[in-house]
Amino acid sequence: MPMFLIRLFVLAAALAIAAPAAQAAPAGSPWGDGFFPNLPVTSQDGKTYQFYQDLVKDKIVIINFMFTNCQTVCPLMTSRMAEVRRRLGDRVGKDIFIYSITVDPEHDTQQVLKDYADAFEAGPGWLFLTGKKEDLFAIRAKFGERSLVLSAHRTEAALGNDATGEWTKLSSFEDYEIAVKTVLEMDPVWRATPHHLVIADGTKPHAVGSQAGEALFIKACSSCHSVGGGDRIGPDLKGVVARRKADWLKSLIMTPDAMRAQKDPQTMELMAKFKGVKMPNIGLADNDVADLLSYLEAETKRAGQQAAAGTATPAQTQ
Repeated sequence: MPMFLIRLFVLAAALAIAAPAAQAAPAGSPWGDGFFPNLPVTSQDGKTYQFYQDLVKDKIVIINFMFTNCQTVCPLMTSRMAEVRRRLGDRVGKDIFIYSITVDPEHDTQQVLKDYADAFEAGPGWLFLTGKKEDLFAIRAKFGERSLVLSAHRTEAALGNDATGEWTKLSSFEDYEIAVKTVLEMDPVWRATPHHLVIADGTKPHAVGSQAGEALFIKACSSCHSVGGGDRIGPDLKGVVARRKADWLKSLIMTPDAMRAQKDPQTMELMAKFKGVKMPNIGLADNDVADLLSYLEAETKRAGQQAAAGTATPAQTQ
């Protein structure tokens, strides 16, 4: 497991332990009207909203922070949010709303955010927001996001129900099943009703096996890629070990930012096909890449066998 991800997962666990459980706001709570700024923000579709009145008031919301030029954690965070959104299904836009707020409004214009949102198939109920720099800072400061350096912004999301005054933290790197359950539990009616959690798209939890690279693929790659399940946010990786040269794969996986800077033709071709998506540099080591390639090779073989039998592999269903 790369040190970059280990640190993020340790941080996520610490946040989960340190964050107080969501509780109904007591009488006189400062949260809500008068606490969150009611400043104008603009979505990827060019529509202007008053932040609190139009987007937060009486709603269940997930709010995170990102910027589109990020070369490291933002694409991974956004892809994982896209997976949570997929698993929540049509609840997003009806009962639950997701807001991704840029920390770099000077670059992240409405059109830039639209391209980014389209790349991650945001869909109804997920807005990417920009606005005046000072307004966005005032908004994010209320969520404890006061970084002055772009790369130092917070990686966890704020999860809240304004109607009940319940707020907590949602790790961007939480297991999907736990993340979805945490979001749904913000609804008091859902929380009080006995039921089994059913993921909207029918996805079932998957137990990690002993294949080297599988856990890393699920955590860091599966929200963008499948192995035999077709293109997602990024390309289907079935057969990629045979299609591409090993040195090129290693360079792209370990230093995608350098490959983009060098205008590598194959990298530029992928960027043109998957517009708005920048594969992040998450600090993988040689052994991590070796494990990933071994897993992709084994999964490609398994995908072919499973396809012949009419069943899906774990990498197809993640």
